[in-house]
Amino acid sequence: MRPSDLPTSRPRRGVAILAVLALLTAGCDKETRLNTNLEETQANLIVAALLDAGISAHKSPGDEGAWNVEVAESRFAEAANLLDRKGLPRRAYNGVGEVFKKSGMVSSPSEERIRFMDALAQDLARTISGIDGVLDARVHIVLPENDPFARNALPSSAAVALRARWDADVTDYIPAIKSLVKNAIEGLAFEKITVTVFQDPPPARK
Repeated sequence: MRPSDLPTSRPRRGVAILAVLALLTAGCDKETRLNTNLEETQANLIVAALLDAGISAHKSPGDEGAWNVEVAESRFAEAANLLDRKGLPRRAYNGVGEVFKKSGMVSSPSEERIRFMDALAQDLARTISGIDGVLDARVHIVLPENDPFARNALPSSAAVALRARWDADVTDYIPAIKSLVKNAIEGLAFEKITVTVFQDPPPARK
């Protein structure tokens, strides 16, 4: 049999299969931005969390020193849900140093007091959010403007709301959290502090 008489369908079929695979691969590699305008530390935490879950991700430079996180478009929803369960990216807090930066504006004593309370609450929330298992924290402080000559002064109080990871038990930390808040706010009694924990639901099984 001459070489020209050999069947040629097999090589042609192989070339066609390779072409189809190349097209499919090109389509699967399309990426989209998951997060934008992040601090580098936040971007690193997000990328690490996604890689730990088996989701390919990387960071890229954004505007004015910020960073973006990109993932495959086909896994965008999975990645977004994962970050939500992990409380990422972390909420930005403005502490006392940021709130009371020097400016040309003159505030009234009442405005200064409100700003101080808000800054103190954010500082406490940032500290509490760093506890293992806590995804987010909010602190609400009530400091009544009591008349120093009044016979019945209203007590100060504070409420702390925690969002906890679904598999984390943070109830053992509640006494320490209350002590932290008490020591940070002058004149606040331990029994006037409440801590409420909101547990995230477990991730849906596939």
